[in-house]
Amino acid sequence: MVKQSISVDPRKTPPGPRGYPLIGNLPKMLQNPLQFLTDVAQKYGEVVNLGAMGSQQLYLVTHPDSVKYILHENNHNYVKGQNFQIIKQIIGEGLAVKEGDSWRRERRLMQPTFHRQRVGALVNLMNESIAQMLQNWGNIESGKPLDIFAQMMNLTQTILLKSLLSIDSHEQIHEMNQVWDTAYEYLSSQLWAVFRLPLWVPTPKNRRFVRSMTKLDNIVYRIIRERRSCDNTPDDLLSMLMDAYDSESGSGLTDEQLRDEIMTIFTGGFETSAAVLAWTWYLLSQHPEIEGKLHEELDCVLGGRTPTLEDLPNLQYTKMVLSESMRLYPGAWVFTRTNLQADEIGGYYIPANSLIMLSPYVTHRLSAFWENPQDFNPERFTREEVAARPRYAYYPFGGGQRQCIGEIFAMTEMQLVIAMVAQQYRLHLMPGHPVEEEPMFTLRPRYGIQMTLDARSSINNVPLLDERKALST
Repeated sequence: MVKQSISVDPRKTPPGPRGYPLIGNLPKMLQNPLQFLTDVAQKYGEVVNLGAMGSQQLYLVTHPDSVKYILHENNHNYVKGQNFQIIKQIIGEGLAVKEGDSWRRERRLMQPTFHRQRVGALVNLMNESIAQMLQNWGNIESGKPLDIFAQMMNLTQTILLKSLLSIDSHEQIHEMNQVWDTAYEYLSSQLWAVFRLPLWVPTPKNRRFVRSMTKLDNIVYRIIRERRSCDNTPDDLLSMLMDAYDSESGSGLTDEQLRDEIMTIFTGGFETSAAVLAWTWYLLSQHPEIEGKLHEELDCVLGGRTPTLEDLPNLQYTKMVLSESMRLYPGAWVFTRTNLQADEIGGYYIPANSLIMLSPYVTHRLSAFWENPQDFNPERFTREEVAARPRYAYYPFGGGQRQCIGEIFAMTEMQLVIAMVAQQYRLHLMPGHPVEEEPMFTLRPRYGIQMTLDARSSINNVPLLDERKALST
């Protein structure tokens, strides 16, 4: 139920920088979004008035208590809103944009698919894909640089397509990747647009996007039709979704609903993980003492073995490294909510139908909750340190009832990647290569991350998957 008690005077509005009519502070923000939002949060406080954004008023909210209020305590008043119409052009009526009873029913249907045990069944598939990448790396000429972001994108895309649709041919994966590149270009171009041309306007960008989505729809619907007519189906996420039935209504997902959920998982299932992994390799290359601690844990826990699901709880420092990387470079660096009714946030009056911007990137760097927030320090994520902080001082996967449904999948995948790669290699940033954030749909490295591979001399190097099979026979 939406809370309606507002004690603050409607005239008490949040402070903020002076903006322009209709576009508020958008021109300033577009110059450097991360720096702009960080600066205004430091200057004006936990709720910042950023002026008009089209027909809505835009506010930045950063304090953990207010983030908790929006995502958890009064979440019924805060919906995805019109700003999510852009993503609908890709995912249709998928879980990420549904509201109310429709959302609750679909979340209930999909939740078991992402249960830890179900995800655990995909660990071997994940390990095989990582081992294949490592095998390919073994054929690279010594000293030749790799764009590690591109490598992580290809890896996470491959894992997701195999896990989701059992797509494992190089040609099909390449085709799906091309579709995503076009979709990403379109999403990023629309992210901060105040006025958006409808898709029926035949601009070159619109035409490319429509062609790619038509191609993707044809692929997905063909796979769904084949599954419906086949008794012997692969054990992937699509099969789990097709077998899911609502205990209350007794119904499952229609073909259109399956298509929308496949697109939802595809859209959110690899891009953010690839970015986080790329930033993690960059951070480790800049902090050899932390990299050394990571190697010590991997050698001690795994002893050269390929990690299993059971090993992950024992790879505590590995997870701490990953968590700290997501603090500094959260894949989903910003998102919005729209309030249905007027509300009070941080002691300020917020009128109904406002656009509320939440930025994990900014909150994760608030000095009130993070000592030396720019430093890379995995020790922030010991149990004691985590317990001492407000819950929403850190929220890379969102929070509340709409917390990312794929969190377990993503964390399992990323821990396995870090463990298997770091067992075999140290990655070094190419001297002189510029490293800069590109805050678009996700937080990508603008110029990629060019790195060279240095094989570890440890006797605990991990055998490649085909070598382990040979040894076992």
